[in-house]
Amino acid sequence: MTYLLFITGLLCTIITIYDMIYTILAPRGAGFIADRISRKVWRFALTLASHDGRSKMLRFIGPLNLLFILLTWIILLWLSNTLMVYSDPHSLWSSSDNEYVQGFVESLYFTSYVLSSMGSGDYTPASDWWLIYTGFISYTGVVFISLGISFLLPVIEAIILKRKVSVIINGLGKNPKQILNNYKHENFKSFCQKLEDLEPELIKLAQNHLAYPVIHYFHSENLYESLSVQLVTLDETMSVILYKIKDENIENRLVVERCYKAMTYYLSTLAAAFIEPKDDEPERPNTNYLNDISKSDAALSNSDDTSLSDRRKLLLAYLQNDGWSWDDIEQEKDEIKLSK
Repeated sequence: MTYLLFITGLLCTIITIYDMIYTILAPRGAGFIADRISRKVWRFALTLASHDGRSKMLRFIGPLNLLFILLTWIILLWLSNTLMVYSDPHSLWSSSDNEYVQGFVESLYFTSYVLSSMGSGDYTPASDWWLIYTGFISYTGVVFISLGISFLLPVIEAIILKRKVSVIINGLGKNPKQILNNYKHENFKSFCQKLEDLEPELIKLAQNHLAYPVIHYFHSENLYESLSVQLVTLDETMSVILYKIKDENIENRLVVERCYKAMTYYLSTLAAAFIEPKDDEPERPNTNYLNDISKSDAALSNSDDTSLSDRRKLLLAYLQNDGWSWDDIEQEKDEIKLSK
């Protein structure tokens, strides 16, 4: 037996199984293999699209990422187990040729039908050890390949939630200024009511992104469906309310603060997608249209200002990682139209 080949195959198998278990079942983050594939594919695609969030090509990257991850797991399991079988020239017996099977292609073939549980095939294990091993990898194939496919279901549900939350936020207004103008006359009463409904959805979004970071790479070229654009729009609106509007002009400040904290929790998941704050903060919005209900500039303490600045730098990085710019949250969003 070639022990180096056997040990290499065994280690590769263990690493692949660990990556699958951690990615699919762990409540936080993705395994090394899945994470690296997702980030590399997304960054390559974003470069090809010239960092243009409206590029239709980007809508396919999320599904392709999932496909690449699943195929990589399957191929690694296949090749690593093949190395283990191939390491022993007396591992397989061909009854038709009445001799041991020693070719790499034959070992690859044997491993493929055992992992996929397609049947016994033309070759049989030649010793008790390889009989036990064959049964083990057969169960491994059934369990982990099925587990990998089942990984798709919660990811799809999370993507649907992303679109749902994006459209709801878009319904509040097309940009922060419009949202503030829509609700300021009633001291943001209706706005606070809508935030109460959004708060649990934001927390659920955060949990989904922690468990399945690949969700970050599902992109929509429509601004009204883009979660990054809509969340930054909402966050900027809440920042203006909390930092600029007088307390007596906010119907329920506590609700805004709670939703703001839920947003903070969501933003904390961006580290799982390796999104780091930018060095420069976007230009602060002009809020002169709120002069009759706004605080004085002195009301913003240095610590508050630093916290807001760091937050907006992270929001800018979030937008740019999704192919958008800060200008996209200031302009009027696309109208939702009937398909022709």
